[in-house]
Amino acid sequence: MDQRASEQLARLWTESQPVVASFVLSVIPDFHQAEDVLQQVAVVLVREFDRFDASKPFLPWALGIARNLALKSRRDVARHSKLLFSDVVLDQVQSAFEENDDTLLAMRKLLRHCLGQQPQKVLELLQWRYAHDLKPNEAAQRMGITSGAVRAMLHRAREALRKCIRRNAQVVVEWK
Repeated sequence: MDQRASEQLARLWTESQPVVASFVLSVIPDFHQAEDVLQQVAVVLVREFDRFDASKPFLPWALGIARNLALKSRRDVARHSKLLFSDVVLDQVQSAFEENDDTLLAMRKLLRHCLGQQPQKVLELLQWRYAHDLKPNEAAQRMGITSGAVRAMLHRAREALRKCIRRNAQVVVEWK
């Protein structure tokens, strides 16, 4: 891949990666498995970029690759567990992500902004709970607090994030 193609792929992937990551996480609930699939998507995009038709949108192409890799990963895991939903539902989720990519990117920016307003201890808890997929009891042990305190902090954090996103989303809509 030449320098120009490499820069084009980097730009396109940087713009699309949050939506592709959201799609993968919506169809593969295990964070670590989803992370592996997302890395595989990036590798395939690099390997296959010379086949990409630049006259067409990049996101649907990347989502198609993500869909195929997610299906493969789900099939591999299905040997050991129960599938959560059918391939038809997976197709519908992919279509929804393609249709709403601008909205999803805007919401992700709002969430990032609102997370930036949270205290460090809350961010640490959110990281343990959602990025590391720890149950409240496990997060409580890691943080040295009670599981009741974790549940209360999570409730307050989710409520604060919800209010912040709503407030800022209204500002964005009014601004447009």
